[in-house]
Parts: sequence; structure tokens; C-alpha cells
Amino acid sequence: MNISSLNSAQPALRNAPARSAAPSGQPAPAPSDSVVLGQQQPAPPQQPAPPAQQPAPPAQGQQPAPPQQPELKEWTVLVYSVSDNNLYEFLQSDLDEAERVGSTDQMNVIVETSHQPKGGNVVRMKLEADQTEGLTSPVVKDLGPDHDMGSADNLAESIAWAQKNYPAKHFMVIMSDHGGGWQGANQSESQNSWMNIADIEAGLKKAVEKSGQKIDVVGFDECLMASAEVAHQISGAADYMVASEEVEGGAGWQYDEALPGGGKQSNRNSRVFTGEVLNYAAAALRARDPLTPADMAKGIVKMAEGHQRDLGTMSAIDLNKMPAVTAAMDKFATAVLDSGKTKKDFAVIKLKTQKFYEFADMGHFVELAGKKFGGKIGEAADEVKAAMGEAVIAEQHSSKYPNAKGLNVEINAKAGMTGGTNVQGEGGPGLSDEQMQQLVQLMVMGMSPDQLQMLSQAMPQIIALNQQFHAQQGGGEEIDPSNQAGPSNQTGRPVYDIPNMNKDSQNRIEFASYDSVKLSQDTKWDEMIKKVG
Repeated sequence: MNISSLNSAQPALRNAPARSAAPSGQPAPAPSDSVVLGQQQPAPPQQPAPPAQQPAPPAQGQQPAPPQQPELKEWTVLVYSVSDNNLYEFLQSDLDEAERVGSTDQMNVIVETSHQPKGGNVVRMKLEADQTEGLTSPVVKDLGPDHDMGSADNLAESIAWAQKNYPAKHFMVIMSDHGGGWQGANQSESQNSWMNIADIEAGLKKAVEKSGQKIDVVGFDECLMASAEVAHQISGAADYMVASEEVEGGAGWQYDEALPGGGKQSNRNSRVFTGEVLNYAAAALRARDPLTPADMAKGIVKMAEGHQRDLGTMSAIDLNKMPAVTAAMDKFATAVLDSGKTKKDFAVIKLKTQKFYEFADMGHFVELAGKKFGGKIGEAADEVKAAMGEAVIAEQHSSKYPNAKGLNVEINAKAGMTGGTNVQGEGGPGLSDEQMQQLVQLMVMGMSPDQLQMLSQAMPQIIALNQQFHAQQGGGEEIDPSNQAGPSNQTGRPVYDIPNMNKDSQNRIEFASYDSVKLSQDTKWDEMIKKVG
């Protein structure tokens, strides 16, 4: 019997004919339990229906079953967009692209951004799909004009708040702003604040402590953050990291137009990263494909392949495999130190290694050293390569970076010093005669006879220019740090150069030194580069 038939069942006496009243003159029945023989008896009164059966109380000591909870969404994505600086227009365009996708029945898309509108308050929003230009999603929390998004404590609070208010099976936070590899990220210009990578680590770990929930993926939509130092620092705070070895956007910040398929008008400021990621995730979830944290991380790398003008490199790192990588790096550094190699021995290797702004590709640097020196250095280099093969689960690069392996690293003895490729002779600015010879050796590799002749003709002028540069800079004297970009006005304070950040802003920021970075403390890498870098 189905439920509807149970509801339509009626008492058996409902349709019985009504009885006539007793004939006139007949005495009414005595109000007693006796009956009069021969006299028709009234029908017994109808009994009330038994009450609905109640669930049995739990046995003694047994807890009642908790009320059924609504099914969790698959993902919550928090975009932590610290746009209180000269990237404001670009970062707001990112959010506008993310709003094309918005939250879905399987994914919450939450944003914290400063300032809405420009110069206004820091706000939190739940993005709802919208195809018109400009952010239209509702503000769910207004944090006021003075909220500091460059604070580790506020990063932790934001993540924990999103995890509590928008619970899901998986959680990803995308930090979007200026980045500088091991030098840190997330600049709030109005608050003169900046997160060193120890601050980022502290913010992520404190969020996990506050919410009791893990962070599956950390994305850095920021320059140079696919760094061995960064990955080592935040391992233990999340499972996967996605970032770029190179400056995002390329030289001159040439940003692509908005991605197709969303219906919004083209936006020349879009940096493509966030909107494309969400499109990928939403499509996978609509198809009911299982979107694991590893899949999400790999998917971001795959999306970057189609936008290599802005995203020339992108890597996905399994942070749980980083301890093996850093152990291998330590073994490599120890082998180099034990070998007695010098800056002179490593000069050509440094010149040939794939560069990203001031940093070098770690895998390529180690590989070149292993091939040149062999022995224990070569064995240690092989171990680094094997460990990276496990940790780097996805990597893409354009033809401009043919030797990108997934993680950049510091290889300069004066870590953090500005100057782009950070090329400086051992005795001061310019190249020494020996380094000039090494440079020429590199230049002639693969040259045709005609090209070699042209180089031979130009060499006297190149040598003269190098000597002139030495003379202008005072021979072997070092460049005065006050003439360099970045915060350099305090004696002994390191000079930094965060790509595309306003230099006046950098002067007001306290940057950490390389020896405060966890990789420097846990391995001999810092000691090695001071000797051979």
C-alpha cells in the first residue's frame, strides 16, 4: 500500500445509516450497565484512533541521532584580493571576471577585497553569476576603510570566517596582489604593510587552528611565488600550492582581454587567472566529475597554457613532498661546500641557468652543476631532480623559458639585492676579465661563421665599454645602495625590488632578510650561495 492510500482510508462506520431516535413514549434506557432484553441496544461509542507511534527512546547511555545536515558543496574558493595599491584596476578586473562564473550549487566563490569603491571600505562578497560590467554581487560583510589586508592575523581571520560560514568538502584560497618570491607578498599601501613569507605561513596555520579545517590548495596570483623557499615555508599549512616562477603579466604588464564564453564585454585589464580557474572548476562540477585538490591544482596549470603571454610559467606543487625536496637541496649544498668550489667555478653555471627576474630555476641550476662537476655533486643533483619529480605534479612554460622546472630559488650571494638579473662582478660592478671571457665562450656556442666574424669585430668595443663602466663606478668599489631601487636608506638594510611595486611604497616596508627564511635555517643553501653565488 502506498502513502496516498493510507491517507485515504476511512473508519468503517463512517458510511453507516444514522439511527432514528427512540419512538415517542418509549422510556429512555436506564443509565446503568444493565441491558433490557428484546430492546435494540445503541451502538458502542467510536473509540479514538490510537496515537501515531512515537520513535522509541534511545537505550540507556545511547545518544540520539543528530539531525540530518544539508549536503556540503564540493568547494569553497576564497579570493583574497589585496588591491590597496597600484594594481587596483587589474585586481578588480580579475574579480569582475570571477563574477562571470560566480557561486554555483557545487561551489561557493567568496571575495575579500580593498577597497570598494576605490578609496572606500574593505568588503567581503559572495560572488553571484553576473554578465554585466563591474561588480554587482552583494556585500556580506563590511570591514571598514582601515582594515589591514597585509596583516597575517587578518588573513587568518578571513580564511577561518569563509570556512565557517561557507563550509564545503574542499577549500582553496587564492592570494592576489604583488609578489616577490621568498621576499613575500600582499601589500596594503594605505597601511604600509606587507607579508613576509613567515607571515603568510603564520596566517595560513592560524586559520587552520581557528577553523579546525584544512586548506587544500593555496594559489598565488602573484609574481615569482613558485619558489623553493615559499613552498618549504608553507608546507604543513596546506596540501597543494599553485604559483608562477616568473613575473605574472610579463614585461610591461600586457594583460589579455576577458576570456570568451562568459558574455561580458572584453576587459583589457583582466589578468585571466581567477576567472579561468573558476570556469574550469564550475564545468567539472557541473559534469559531476570528482574535482580533487590535486585536480584543481593541475587544472590551474592547464588553464595557464592558453595564456602564456601573461602567464609564461605556472606550477602545481604537492607540499607534502617538499620535505624530500629540501632534504635533497641540503645534501646538494653540503656536497658543494665540501668540494671547495668557488664563485669562479660557478660563474658560467650562474650565467647559463634559467632566470626569473632576480631568481634562478632551482632544478636547472642544480642540473647544470651536476653535469659539470659530477661526483658527489652530480649524485646529489640527481636526488634533487628525483624529489622534484615527485613534488611538481604539473608545470607549464612558454618557449621563452625552455629550462623552467617548476620552482625558482635564490642563487645570489647578496640575496635580495636589486638589479633584475643581479649580475655584478666579484670585485664590484661590471664584469671581470675572466667573466668577460666566460661570457664570450657562451656567446660563441652555436654561432655560424658569419656571426663569429661579427662578434670578433665588435669585441674591442664591448671590452672598452666594460672598462669604461668599471672606471665610472670607481673600479672595484661596490655600488652605493642608496642609488638602487627599493628600501635602501638605512645602513645595513637589504635592498629589495618587488616587480612593478611603487618604489616609494617599498621604502616604507620592513622586509625580512634571507637568513630569516626557513629554507635558509633548515638547510645549507644560504651558506652555499654565499660561497659560490
